[in-house]
Amino acid sequence: MKLYYTTIKSPVGEILATRTDRGLNFVSFPKSTWEKFISALEKDENITLIEDNKKFSNLRNDLKAYFSGKKVQFKKEFDLKGGTDFQKKVWTTMQKIPFGQTRSYGWLAKQAGGKNKARAVGAACGANPLPILIPCHRVIREDGGLGGYGGGLSLKKKLLKIEGVNV
Repeated sequence: MKLYYTTIKSPVGEILATRTDRGLNFVSFPKSTWEKFISALEKDENITLIEDNKKFSNLRNDLKAYFSGKKVQFKKEFDLKGGTDFQKKVWTTMQKIPFGQTRSYGWLAKQAGGKNKARAVGAACGANPLPILIPCHRVIREDGGLGGYGGGLSLKKKLLKIEGVNV
């Protein structure tokens, strides 16, 4: 399988993005979290890693606009074949959270069809392969606390501030 990749400089650090021929399948930052991912991919004989900046020009432009504070509808060219059905439902629902707004884990669970599955929603957020594009940073606790974030709470705060959310 061919897996294309690029790196993108951003105000929150260098971002790694990968895609298959079907669409984007992985976004990661900061750099320390994706170096192990690349190392593991390079050892997989079934994957051919190809650096190709042209295949990511739309993403690069969208992220530049996003980090300048503009509301962006990221192109939905996603390849999410690795997620469970429940995770995919949560990720699809997360994409409906408007720019500059937050929703609770409980709200997300209810919308995804499992009103008592707030913890499972949290796990789906943690497994999100496309942070920012699928905005798991917009999901917070019922009491207004930030909850968790794979890149750390300071990064979650930065993303929410970019969107004008007071945290």
